[in-house]
Amino acid sequence: MSLIRARLVIVVVAAFAVAAVGVARLATSLAAPAVVSVQATVDSLTAQVSKAGWTEMDTDMADDTTGYQMPPAMMPGMPENGDERLSVSVTVVNTSGDTRLLRPDEEFALRTGADGKRRAPHSDTFGDLPRLAPHNAVQGTLFFDLKPAELTAAPAYIEWTHEGTASRLTIPMDGVRSGPTHSHGS
Repeated sequence: MSLIRARLVIVVVAAFAVAAVGVARLATSLAAPAVVSVQATVDSLTAQVSKAGWTEMDTDMADDTTGYQMPPAMMPGMPENGDERLSVSVTVVNTSGDTRLLRPDEEFALRTGADGKRRAPHSDTFGDLPRLAPHNAVQGTLFFDLKPAELTAAPAYIEWTHEGTASRLTIPMDGVRSGPTHSHGS
């Protein structure tokens, strides 16, 4: 009887060990970053980032000199000191025969830095778009305020969370990794 009990204990311990390894692998795979792609499709909606770049925020005071970036205290809505405004153009296409819910200002975010900090858009050009009609598309621009170094510190991407599914979209910066330069006159 004790031999059967010993074998049973060994089988149970082995089963727990295999289960622990499986759970550890599952946890590792869930924590691993998802693949960043050019486009993503969720619920018959396909989103794609078409272009991105730094928005020129300089105020040109005369034709022969460069301007400077006004501080938020002087011009509300301007980026904070040290931040620049990144514009990211996004197209969303509804390939279904049904109207789909879509809230670009809530569904799209910028993830930057080694910690993957989530940034909601500062503003956008989508307007109040609660849904997208069948076989229609919409293109808009999302604006994010951040320090240019945050795009070079670690990979950055647009995160699209729609209907509980998160997708990562590439940001095509075409080699432009630093923000605009400002001249404060001399």
